[in-house]
Amino acid sequence: MTNPADHRDAWQAAIDYGIDVSQLEYLLTLTPEERLLRHEQALTLVRAMRQAGIDYYGFDPRYPDPPQPAQG
Repeated sequence: MTNPADHRDAWQAAIDYGIDVSQLEYLLTLTPEERLLRHEQALTLVRAMRQAGIDYYGFDPRYPDPPQPAQG
């Protein structure tokens, strides 16, 4: 079992290293439901941005070689 002091030491070590923990502190104040809602909102944004790129460029950049139509 871990000692709570170990967590505080690791947290302080991260701060001393230069990591900004303010976002982590904020997110820890949210309920799990609030965190899931924020995740869903971010995922919706990413999907919309990806679709906008596909609409603009005509292909999904994850698959730069679009499939060719079948020759018949």
